[in-house]
Amino acid sequence: MSDYKDFDFDSTQKEAWEEFSRRLDEVLSVMDATADLTISVASASDDAPRPGIRFSITAPQQISAYVTGSAAGRATDREGELLAGLGWNEPTDAEPLFHTAVDQESSAELALLSTDTLADVFGVLHPIFLEPDQLAEILQVQGEWTPLAPRPLSREEMSLRTGSRIELDHLVDAVLRREFGHPPLRNEQGDVAIRVGSTMVFLRSTPDAAELVLFSPLVHDVSGRSRACEVLNDLNVESRFGRFSLHRDRVFVQLSVAAQPFVPAHLHQALRALSQIADGIDDELASRLGGRTTFQSS
Repeated sequence: MSDYKDFDFDSTQKEAWEEFSRRLDEVLSVMDATADLTISVASASDDAPRPGIRFSITAPQQISAYVTGSAAGRATDREGELLAGLGWNEPTDAEPLFHTAVDQESSAELALLSTDTLADVFGVLHPIFLEPDQLAEILQVQGEWTPLAPRPLSREEMSLRTGSRIELDHLVDAVLRREFGHPPLRNEQGDVAIRVGSTMVFLRSTPDAAELVLFSPLVHDVSGRSRACEVLNDLNVESRFGRFSLHRDRVFVQLSVAAQPFVPAHLHQALRALSQIADGIDDELASRLGGRTTFQSS
């Protein structure tokens, strides 16, 4: 079963903003006059305007907040309407930005106002779209954390970075030789063939040596493409690792392994996963789709 079938995107966003507001309240409640706090919307361009909010202690036990808009630091007309609707004080001759001030004891109210401003006025989808260094200041780790002591890696767990597809293929050949006790068989395209039960798994590297692709033809001579596509779509929703596809009259299952760096243990895991899928479902699929498996049962 897929691990995210119960995922609720809207609830996840809501919970993230609630947690952000709580953490911001904690920071504001202990803020002093030695430094300001700024929260800005992250931007892919250094030159792009970054709307956000700046917090300052302007009087004992009082926090002032100032909104930087997206129009060269000023709020656009639409942003101004929304800010006023949330309760921000409008700009004046003395203070050209939308602003507010609260007693530090009311920091929770200011944190909530700021959260609503970022989400509703500036359209920030999730707190992760705020400037990372500023977000880190809000989400600072609370309490002590003792890192785990690293253990030595086994030979199969060590990562190796290759400089070419040929180097990667040589590493893969060595791993497969240790696994199966004989040199792997490659065809003219460089695909390695491995028999598993009633099916066959193929392995190939990509030209840029960034990925290993494992695939297996499960069912041949499929009748009824529409029905097959419906069945495979349901399988793709449920499958944890493999991706099913229909090529002409054949059903394939595919799994990819990142290879920069190459970790032998990851290849072993992928082979086991794909082998279990291929050998465990091919007979049922052939029956449902009106085809045949790679190797007919005797």
